[in-house]
Amino acid sequence: MSSSIMTKLPFDEKLIYINGKWSASTSTQTCNVENPDTAEVIAVVPECTAEDLDQAAQAAYTAFHDGPWVNEYSGAQRRDAMLALADAIEEHRHNIELIESINTGKPISDMRGELDDTIDLFRHFAGYADKVEGRHIAAQTNSTLEGYTTKVPVGVVGFINAFNYPICLLAWKVAPALAAGCTIVFKPGPQTPLTTQYFAHLVDQTGKFPPGVFNVVLGGVGVGQALVDHDLIDKIGFTGSVATGKHVIRSTASTRNVRATSVELGGKSPGVVMPDADLEKTAKLAVSGCMSNAGMNCNALTRLWVHRSIYDKFLPLLKAAAEAITLDTPQLETTEMGPLIDCRQYKRVLEYIRIGKEEDKAAVLTGGEPTLGRGYWIQPTLFYNVSPTARIATEEIFGPVLSVLEPFDSLDEVIEIERKSEFGLAAGIFSRNHQDISKFTRKLRSGTIWVNTFNPLYSYLPFGGFRNSGFGRELGYESFDGYLVSKAIIDDISY
Repeated sequence: MSSSIMTKLPFDEKLIYINGKWSASTSTQTCNVENPDTAEVIAVVPECTAEDLDQAAQAAYTAFHDGPWVNEYSGAQRRDAMLALADAIEEHRHNIELIESINTGKPISDMRGELDDTIDLFRHFAGYADKVEGRHIAAQTNSTLEGYTTKVPVGVVGFINAFNYPICLLAWKVAPALAAGCTIVFKPGPQTPLTTQYFAHLVDQTGKFPPGVFNVVLGGVGVGQALVDHDLIDKIGFTGSVATGKHVIRSTASTRNVRATSVELGGKSPGVVMPDADLEKTAKLAVSGCMSNAGMNCNALTRLWVHRSIYDKFLPLLKAAAEAITLDTPQLETTEMGPLIDCRQYKRVLEYIRIGKEEDKAAVLTGGEPTLGRGYWIQPTLFYNVSPTARIATEEIFGPVLSVLEPFDSLDEVIEIERKSEFGLAAGIFSRNHQDISKFTRKLRSGTIWVNTFNPLYSYLPFGGFRNSGFGRELGYESFDGYLVSKAIIDDISY
């Protein structure tokens, strides 16, 4: 199946999309793209150079300052272009779902949901494109002076995307930026470039986007650094690890032109199970909150607090929920969890499982081993009686590993510990007690808090974190507003 779908791509994956054209990279270096289910190489793409990046940045800069996208298109025209793009994605969704399922190892049923979200995001943010508003401020000291504000697009935006949700995270970033009137240079994760190239093909095919509005470069650290350092880039949007995110922030502060930065980084999201929770339902929600996308979620539920009074009763329910997950070929309808993305991540997760067993002295409830005998598959893994300070409980693993912490007695003690965490991306509580729910949601410093559920996100609600989980917001009006800058106009009407 991998080989057959790759021969039917409507674009040449060996080319890059810059200034409205597909062209060859200046590089002779290439990157292998794998199917993590089997570790089979399914495509070879260019490892772009700083020269390629410069061409993309120049194209985006020219399109922003001299092209029609900003200077001639009305908000309504940008809206219509985005709606046409959403329609094109919907028309091609079957191919995109299949390609991304093969390239990432995601279950095909998950990909349908992600394409639903992707299409919704472009339609949702299209609605903002013709609603950029300013304010009129009445004269304060001089009756002949009038002041007002306009909001203008921030300019050329450079995006560095993560590998775990290639097409969906692209939509998170690109849709609000296009609606605001920005132009874009986009670098996907080196493991998962194919649906970004497919998206560029659809941008081209709609005929609605002037040359230079959307550009793609491919590769790893080298071209990513060139993107961060380029003086024609006005804002950087990054999703990835804490270490790389901090490096991006330092780099953008040390370039000739300081630029805006939005970073969505790591997480170690806690979940709290109170004595009055529905235990069977909560066990399933907690396991899916961790194991979704094989645990490769920045907001994955990976620290689970269970009240002492229900601890022994709850553990068998968690074990049953984890062992019920179906691992199989991702393109089968019955598959519920896929493999890790590549060999590096596979080895990283196995090393953390070893750390949990040998260094943290945590007990394994289930899993902890490779499985299926191919590719990068690891069983859903549960540890229990884990110290809150253990490495597996405090460091982001980015795999299907859930730490059930030592039992707790008081919600206040949980809140006190979690408020000192280096992360603050997401959290959850399972309870029917509204006082406990109110206390938890009010006192915890997390960007998203789920109550009696875990993981759902929506285009109209912001997503982002505190502390080492980053700053800036994706989704919602807050995301759109992040690609706009207020400009003050002061007019002496007596002149």
